[in-house]
Amino acid sequence: MYLDHFAALDPAPAQFTVCHGFGCSERTHATLSHDEWRRVAAIFSPRAKNARAEREQIARAVALVERMVGPQTGTDVPQWTHKDMLIFPNLGDKSQLDCVDEAVNTWTYMTMMERGGLLHFHHVTQLAGAGSFADLRNTAVVQEINGGYYAIDASIVGGGEPPPVMPLAAWTGSWPPDLAKVAEAYPPPGPRPDAVARR
Repeated sequence: MYLDHFAALDPAPAQFTVCHGFGCSERTHATLSHDEWRRVAAIFSPRAKNARAEREQIARAVALVERMVGPQTGTDVPQWTHKDMLIFPNLGDKSQLDCVDEAVNTWTYMTMMERGGLLHFHHVTQLAGAGSFADLRNTAVVQEINGGYYAIDASIVGGGEPPPVMPLAAWTGSWPPDLAKVAEAYPPPGPRPDAVARR
């Protein structure tokens, strides 16, 4: 439903839409220059040797795009505190992102990566939702080719940080998940994508 209502049908680096303001109440057009998109593509070089490594690349690339579009959309400010990995409501603040904004945006960024030929082990799928009224949440999802589904939830971390990657079954389970016990909950520590690009 959220993709039908809020996502651009054919996002491309030269023109795409970013949701913000909670529940995609604000939609701002954004662009990435050829140089900026090359920095995104550089994260996928060398090509990942397996699906898990590619998921780590995806998470780093999503974080980089988020940092690039922040100044264009006014979302490059500290985001509100989380409690139990859920965002405190702050309706009316256009600079803030909730799980709907993050899910749609992450889908947009990953869709551009897939259409740009950067993904070899995954397809971008529909969003997933889970929880009750008290902890309703949404996430972007990729499916490993001939394999399982993985949640890539940028709403769990601060803006511009690589989002956690976890099996969708773990994400839809009891909340908050114990990330220490969820295999592949976070990408391994490493240099920030923009630091790599400056070398």
